[in-house]
Amino acid sequence: MAAKKRPSTQSDLLNRAVKAGTSALRQAKRRLPPDIRKQIDRTVKEGQKTIHVAIKQVETRLDRTARQADLERAMKRLDELSRQVRNMAAGAAASRTRPAPAVTRRAAPRKSVTRKPATRQVPATKPAARKPAARKTAPKPERPDIGEPLG
Repeated sequence: MAAKKRPSTQSDLLNRAVKAGTSALRQAKRRLPPDIRKQIDRTVKEGQKTIHVAIKQVETRLDRTARQADLERAMKRLDELSRQVRNMAAGAAASRTRPAPAVTRRAAPRKSVTRKPATRQVPATKPAARKPAARKTAPKPERPDIGEPLG
């Protein structure tokens, strides 16, 4: 009996492709003149640099995207927390403003508003002359009422 063939794996296929590529590259190098080979090498190096720069740009974009996603997650969390705080504040305000049990009360008397006395403005004219002082009169002797004994 013949041995069963093993199915080829991806790594085997990849190895074959690499070998074929390197052998084709060697043959091409032998056929090309040295000055063209140098020019191709320079072009390949420049292409590799360009690819590395592009990879770095993609990495930085991915980092920014990751940072943006983190920011969005943080903003969602902040929104959720602020909503919870608003709900708590509304609940506390509702508990403070619940109607008290019905009690009949008298209306408190209103306090009268006290006004300051108006400040007297001095006229700009000449002050008035003084009035003469009132005369003092001697006190009248008390008269005894009728029917009281003198004495």
